[in-house]
Amino acid sequence: LGAVALVAIGAAAYVAMNPPVVTQTTTVSTTVPTTSIVTTTVPTTSVVTTTVPTTTVITTTPTVTPAGTITMYVEKGWYAEEEEAKKWLATMFRRETGISIELTSLSQEDVLKKTAAGAMAGNPPDIVFCTTLSWMQDYAWKGWLEDLSEFVDDLKKLEVPDWAINAWKWADGVKKKQILAGVPYATDNIPFHYWKDLLETAGMPSSPQEIPTKFDDFSNFWREAQDKLWQKDPSMKDKVYGIGWPSMGGIGVNPGDGFQQMVHIMFWHGWKLEFDNKGLINLDASGNRDALKKVVKWFVDTYNSGYMPKGIMEWGSPDNNKAFNSKSVMSVHNGTMSIPLYWYGQDKTVYFDKTATLPRFPSLTGDRGIQTWEVHSWMVFSAGKNKELAKKFIKWFLQPDIINAFLKTTGGRFYPISRVVLESDTFWKDGKTDTGKKDPHLPTVYEMYENGPNMPNPQHWFSHPWSYLDAYPMQAPHLVIEKGYSVDEAVNEVMGKWLQAVKPYQDEIRSW
Repeated sequence: LGAVALVAIGAAAYVAMNPPVVTQTTTVSTTVPTTSIVTTTVPTTSVVTTTVPTTTVITTTPTVTPAGTITMYVEKGWYAEEEEAKKWLATMFRRETGISIELTSLSQEDVLKKTAAGAMAGNPPDIVFCTTLSWMQDYAWKGWLEDLSEFVDDLKKLEVPDWAINAWKWADGVKKKQILAGVPYATDNIPFHYWKDLLETAGMPSSPQEIPTKFDDFSNFWREAQDKLWQKDPSMKDKVYGIGWPSMGGIGVNPGDGFQQMVHIMFWHGWKLEFDNKGLINLDASGNRDALKKVVKWFVDTYNSGYMPKGIMEWGSPDNNKAFNSKSVMSVHNGTMSIPLYWYGQDKTVYFDKTATLPRFPSLTGDRGIQTWEVHSWMVFSAGKNKELAKKFIKWFLQPDIINAFLKTTGGRFYPISRVVLESDTFWKDGKTDTGKKDPHLPTVYEMYENGPNMPNPQHWFSHPWSYLDAYPMQAPHLVIEKGYSVDEAVNEVMGKWLQAVKPYQDEIRSW
């Protein structure tokens, strides 16, 4: 079945009509179910019409001689459609090439554990996708990853921007050279959501266009909203807070969303990205310490003044979602579009009428504030027994129609990094249109991507291991609030630690 038929019927729908035959390993089962599970909470993003009968699909499926098997580890999706789409990829790839895929779908944490264990034992998977792998530069440093530079021309044809390709150019400490460690195909930004109905209850403006764009005014807007909400409804006092960002937990484990949220505020206060001729970042660029000091002071003042929940100091990646969905906070900065997409499945009134997403970020001056983008890729392991077959999968996958159909099954959680894919489907610009209402969430991603200013996510600042888990900027507010440091002392200490952590790698790369 070719790409045209794919677009006509959609990935999840195809699986519903043609259950995959490939073996899948999960934590509870070793075989793919014989029937597809397609929920009604997050509808499939493709439409099946009576003009594409099942018999047509069956009769146009080619027969290909078996040509080997690749081992693939993938991060488990949030929605049933995502899992079905992965099975569909495996089925379609086998039918078109004869190459089977042994598919293992696991949680983020388990993908990392299983991948690292296999690599250390000399028996890694052939190919992997996991969002958290975007900060695993030590895999490349140890020589575990295959150089995928052969796909740069394919990416250029898809109009993948240079900054997205460069984000995956990592240092191989064994070969002592830079490699393309992954083949990027998707991205996500860090959207800002808020409860419109809580603002309306407080008597505050609720349209995205009415919210201030200068950072000080922006911050004070949410303070005022909390004050007025508590005055209007005293039962909400100490239960609903104006500011639910940035999360400050997970240091040493998985700082996730919080680190990315804090980096945005650093950018909005003047943090700069400066690189040398080896592509190595200068963390201590002029003005960066001052920017971080301003952010730490703002956070400490806001927290101590009672405009953030006390628990925010320990929030990990899931906790801001929980706080927002329970209406414990009026506003939140999140790692993906998972919050509104949750409500799209649970209650479309909340999605379309009671919540909104900002189409631009604030800054000190009121100009469009910087937003960062995380780039997601396929990675191939050098010791993979069938790595050449894995490369054939990537070559096959890099077809606009296949990428588009696959990403649409995420409902908008991931976004095409390819301009060709992006412009091929109005979904990426218009979002959810099934109710006849204007989508207040997904189109903001398109607007922000188009209008910028865009910067790579902190995971992509480094071509070498860089102590992501230590989340050094996030440590500074903890030092001030919990240990009595001054803001200057806290910032100077964490910056010193961060610089020392990356110095050995940068010195080694400079010697190549």
